[in-house]
This record gives sequence, C-alpha cells and structure tokens, in this order.
Amino acid sequence: MTMNRRTFLGLSGGVAASGLFGGLALPRNAAALHSFARQSSGTARTLVVVDLQGGNDALNTFVPQSGLYRDLRPTIALPESDLLTFAGLEYGVHPSLASLQSLWDNGQLAALYGTGLQGQGRSHFVAQDAWRTARPGEPARSGWLGRWLEATEPDEEVPLRAIALGQSTLAAQGEQGRPVAIQSVEGFRLNPPRGNDDVTAAVLAMSDPAGRGVMGEAMAAFPQTVEAVIQLQELVADVDVSDNVDQEIDVDGDQALFQATQAIIQGNVGAQILYVTINGFDTHSGQASQQGALLQLVADGLADLFAALETSGHAENTLALVVSEFGRRAAENGSLGTDHGHGGLSFLVGPPVAQSAIIGEPDLGDLADGDLRITIDARSMYDHALRWLGASDEIIVDVLGQEWKGLQLLRL
Repeated sequence: MTMNRRTFLGLSGGVAASGLFGGLALPRNAAALHSFARQSSGTARTLVVVDLQGGNDALNTFVPQSGLYRDLRPTIALPESDLLTFAGLEYGVHPSLASLQSLWDNGQLAALYGTGLQGQGRSHFVAQDAWRTARPGEPARSGWLGRWLEATEPDEEVPLRAIALGQSTLAAQGEQGRPVAIQSVEGFRLNPPRGNDDVTAAVLAMSDPAGRGVMGEAMAAFPQTVEAVIQLQELVADVDVSDNVDQEIDVDGDQALFQATQAIIQGNVGAQILYVTINGFDTHSGQASQQGALLQLVADGLADLFAALETSGHAENTLALVVSEFGRRAAENGSLGTDHGHGGLSFLVGPPVAQSAIIGEPDLGDLADGDLRITIDARSMYDHALRWLGASDEIIVDVLGQEWKGLQLLRL
C-alpha cells in the first residue's frame, strides 16, 4: 500500500486535520515545505454535497397542493398565505427558501421527490450508512465518493482533493484514506502554542521519502499533510464567524462552512469533493421554527455561494447535491413535529443542472406504512454527479455496482 496524504489521515483514525497536529507549530510560509501547483482558475469541476443530517421533512419543504396534506398535518401544515410560488411549480415553497428563487428562475435547481434506497429503514445509523456507501445492507467499509476518489487518483498527489466540512464523513472515505476534515472554521483557525518551531522542524526533517515500511511511508507523507493544513488555514483565515450562536442551531458556524466552501473553490487548490454536513434536521418536536431556520441557512448558503462563484468564474464548474438520510412520516406526531420516514427530497443546484423542475411526485393517497414511498433511487443522482465529474461506465459500475442512467438531470 502506497502511503499518501489520504492514507496517512486514514491511519490516524480520521482525526480532523486541525487537531491532528496538536501542539506542533505550523510554519506560516508554505514555501518552507514541498510546494503544490494549484490548478488554473475554473478548470476543475467541484461537487459540493450538502448533507441535511437528521432527516429533512420533504412535505413541509415543497408543499403538495392536496387536501390530504392538511388532513395529515392539522397543526404543523404551513399556512397557504405563507407559501411562496416559483414560476411553473405546482407546489407551495417553504418561505425560508426564498433565496433559491433566482436559482430556480435561472434553470439551476432540480428537486427529486421520493429519494431513498430500498431497505434503508428508519434508523439514522442504518440509513446514513446506506446513503453514504451506496451499498444498502452491506458492511460500511467505504463511501461512494471515497471509491471514486481512489479509482481516479491522479499520478501527482492533490492534498486537498477531498475536504469534509462540519465533520468527517463515510461518504468520502475510501479503502485506504479519508478526506481532510474541518470540524469548525473557528477551531481550524486556532494557532498552536508558540515555541514549538524546533519540534516542527525536527519532525519534518525525519520525513524521508525513501523510508521503508508503514512508519517510513507515514513520515514521508507527513509534509503533504502539513502543507494541506497550511493551505486550508490560509483559505479560511478571512471567514467571518460571529459569537452569536443559537442555543439549538449553530447558524453562525454553519454559515461559515458555506463561506469556507466558497473560499476553497475560489482558491483553486484542486478540490473536487467538498462534503458539508448541516446538523439539526431530526425534528421530532417543535418542527416549525427549527426546520425554518435550517432551511433558510441552507438556502442562503447555496444562493450566496453560487452568486460569488458566478462573479469569480467558478460557477459553471460547480455542482451542489443536497441530500438527507430519509424523509419523515406523512402525518404529524403529538409533539408538533414528525418522526422518521422513508421517501425524502433531494436537490441538484447550479449551472450544470439541465433545467429547473421537480422530478417525482408524493402520492399522499398511497403511503407505505404511513411514509412517502421511495420512488427514486439515490444512486441515480450519484451516477449523474460522477459522470459530470468525468467517471466512465466502468468506474460507475465499480463504485455503484451498476449503471443508473434513468434520469436526465445535468448538462454532462
């Protein structure tokens, strides 16, 4: 097994890069280490996956024009007077999604109703493993993005090719390595203790590219990992993180994740996979305010991201895929919320989208044990996203087990 930056992080247990170096003083001058050529502006395609962790409620996101909706939700149904109208869309839109209207009007927002994987169940852990591995029912050894990353590993190592923001993720974990992970932008920017320059220099001096065995290869990969940390610290240095944090939802911290995503893409460091995790969508109680705040966070984050990328010339080569491990029950519960369900709602966002549309339709008169049915396999989205990144038929089969060409979602 050849050791590289991804493998090195994998052997370390997948610890976030910022914490991996503990008390080491990282030199601010990247020229002190091995230099890595950055890709030219706007040439690399980047897939941004936004994971709405906890299970976003589809029916209160895009609201069906059906009396059954209000029968099932006499308390938490969104008032008709609050719903937004997007041109040509036969659904009411949650008012917190107002900032997505320009993307819809520009043909850059496709929603898929009834997404999921058969057999995913209603358990967070089982469903998350199914979505992230794209292999439901099998042991969770590697993720769908991780397998693609390893199948397409370039000859020259790209230290920041895959980055997880918010927390590490199985989706981008391969058989041998894991992505660089930023738990929080604020924590990642913390400077290590002073006075350790000699320790850092000594460790780097031991990095023998001719070293043998696992330890030797790990030490040889160490400078690449340090360089990755330095580049990321420089990219997120100007991201604004406010101290005003909501008690239930870390709005400021999650906004910073979107800002960091923008900085990384515009930094042209060769990032092809950015995986952003937003927590809090497990709305068993008090759903109205919690989901509203979270949907606005995500909508504003995506709208601001693509507006900035349009200005810098990166938008055409950026695609966002918004997923959640399952939907929620069609009927409300007794706590002003909803419980775990099956069929969910996913989004594709950005200039690569073929046209704005909602694909699939929730049939509230034909539920599966009280849940929306799964009518669109999540791997259909994965197939399209990987092909957009340049994957061949052979790699698609290797990553996803078979081809999933049923939908025409993107301008490939």
